[in-house]
Amino acid sequence: MPDLLSEGQTPEAWSAELQGFGVYVSPRLIRSKAHKTGQFYKIGRLMLLTRKQIVSLIECPADADRSKNDLVLPGKVQ
Repeated sequence: MPDLLSEGQTPEAWSAELQGFGVYVSPRLIRSKAHKTGQFYKIGRLMLLTRKQIVSLIECPADADRSKNDLVLPGKVQ
């Protein structure tokens, strides 16, 4: 629980943080992958993910016919 309180962020917040590294991942894709793998916490309607769970989503192929690179898409260069 301490990780959740100190590190837990919404899919929107993780999407914004990853964009800071030049990687575009939509909140919808994060949410979908989290549901498929069960890697998330839910409080009411609020979905929270820790850094460890985000890493797990990137490393874990949820779809047999897709590679793990599907979650990470190159961002737009500005």
